[in-house]
Amino acid sequence: MNYIILKWIIDATIANFKCKDCGSWIVEWNINILGSAGNSVNLEVICPNCKTQWVIKAEIGLVNNAVTPDTLINLKNTIAWMKWVGQDWIEAIKDSDIMNVRENLKNCSSIEDLFKS
Repeated sequence: MNYIILKWIIDATIANFKCKDCGSWIVEWNINILGSAGNSVNLEVICPNCKTQWVIKAEIGLVNNAVTPDTLINLKNTIAWMKWVGQDWIEAIKDSDIMNVRENLKNCSSIEDLFKS
């Protein structure tokens, strides 16, 4: 991933991320880069106040010069529709589920150990 794009994603995360548990804002020292591949990056954010861990996945999409006003209108309508439909979805995987799996992986020596509990 391009450094400038990665820096922009981190800056946008700092400017917009607010802990869901305690409402605290973060600084750059609260972000760890878990991995980056192609046009995506996975970030871990640790709340400076309550120490809650969050995982953020960010992806970029490159827009070519063939974008027309109709394309932008369709994109805007699609995003609005996705937000509307998403209001009724049940959250299938929670941040706490991901963190629990990470902790369980640290404490097991085999796949069998992971699924015993």
